[in-house]
Amino acid sequence: MTSFPHRRVTVLGGTGFAGRHIATAFAAAGWHVTVAARHPHRSGFAYANLDLSAPPATVAAALRSTEPDVVINAAGAYWGLSGTALHDALAGTTERLLAAWPLLGSQPRLIHLGSVMEYAPVSGRALLHERSPVDAATPYGAAKLHATRAVQKAAEVPALVLRVTNSVGPGVDAASLLGKVAHALSTARRDGTTARIVLAPLHAQRDYLDVRDLGDAVVAAAVHGEPGQLINIGSGSAIGVRELVDGLIAASGVPARVDERTDAPSSPGAVADWLAVDPATATRLLGWQARRPIDRAVTDLWQAEIDVRHSIGDRSRVDAGAAQSISTYRR
Repeated sequence: MTSFPHRRVTVLGGTGFAGRHIATAFAAAGWHVTVAARHPHRSGFAYANLDLSAPPATVAAALRSTEPDVVINAAGAYWGLSGTALHDALAGTTERLLAAWPLLGSQPRLIHLGSVMEYAPVSGRALLHERSPVDAATPYGAAKLHATRAVQKAAEVPALVLRVTNSVGPGVDAASLLGKVAHALSTARRDGTTARIVLAPLHAQRDYLDVRDLGDAVVAAAVHGEPGQLINIGSGSAIGVRELVDGLIAASGVPARVDERTDAPSSPGAVADWLAVDPATATRLLGWQARRPIDRAVTDLWQAEIDVRHSIGDRSRVDAGAAQSISTYRR
């Protein structure tokens, strides 16, 4: 167990979906939390303006101002990006963060959020573990793998990597599968119509995690983790994407028609039809395991969508591009 006398944490990307819940988990554990991002958000936490596209010296100055014991790298907005823009958003930002580290004047712990999409696709239903082959099959996975390798090679940075699965819960990204479905349902609810949702085929089964369990895992990594570790974070089981969509529709009570079409657009992500990780290492090293039922995460997601609708009136949560045909989230 690592002791941090000041218990100060800076969450990069702390205004995003995962980052907000990670910040909340640290605050609940008694830490002083600063969220660092390009734009402020009404999070209730201290805020630092930090743009990871800036030069390393600028990044270092922004980080120094927060006086962190621990830095969480949950940054990297990637929805709608491709090619070099996607790679820079996920890998380039991490490389610039690492280049800033020697300029900090202190050595805070870095916890980098990687992705299980860094692993090579598996055949059958074998659980992924930390020794599973890495050979990302998608641009998203390749960029995340590049970032993880950069962290592992940065000998001067006391860092550990958490390879995380898909997260679900309140405030899910509006461009994700469930975010788009929730928006379509809430729009139909407002208009008193039937939601018509066009999806790519929902045959995949994935390891989904309540995002609040992810927040707890990151706190556990700060307290119990050690530099050099790489740990999978997931539930250990797979759930059908169709089951999640059906559960969200049921939670909404909104009549809906789902059309699965092979010509519907799909987001970059996993190739394999089935994916789940072995959480044994996280349990052994961090004392962590997923404990929240995924159906509660879906229900809370819907309630948060309704709360947003009430708070902003009829203003759309997503732009015109995100309002087109809904695609399968294969992060």
